[in-house]
Amino acid sequence: MRRGFIPSKKTLQIITLNLNLFQKKGSSKAASEEGNEKFTFLLSVLDSFDKRKLQFSGQFYAGMLFEGARLGGLEKKIASLISQSKIDASHLNVHIDDVKSNTKAKRSVSWTDFLQEYSQFRDHLDEIVLPAVRVKATEGEIRQVLVAERGVAYGRSRERKRHTRTTLVR
Repeated sequence: MRRGFIPSKKTLQIITLNLNLFQKKGSSKAASEEGNEKFTFLLSVLDSFDKRKLQFSGQFYAGMLFEGARLGGLEKKIASLISQSKIDASHLNVHIDDVKSNTKAKRSVSWTDFLQEYSQFRDHLDEIVLPAVRVKATEGEIRQVLVAERGVAYGRSRERKRHTRTTLVR
């Protein structure tokens, strides 16, 4: 990436396989520390792609989300924000926004900076702009992407219907 080469889909597959991103949840502390390094590396790859406005495969994107969900905590929160920042690269989207003079300028933050300085940004998420994530998922990768996004989605807990039994009184 530093030399100006554009990584191929095969290169991203090799990264995904070598980092073992599609593994089951682990609970060992050593695996967690190694996972944090993996996640930081994945965020740096994501930042590199964003600098050049490149898109990456759905498999790589899903692997990144799975890793964030596996680690939990802050990494899961960041993976959730990554999924919210996703742009479907298979369609060309053009947005024209009216800029008002009284709007406050937002600070642009890279994903790695966001991870390292999360304590500063935690209470000011509305004042920063996170990079867009450009994903191009093939038909075969769509299911994997949806499952990965579901794993990092935060939502309201569903209320369970309470079944009450009626008893006959004699």
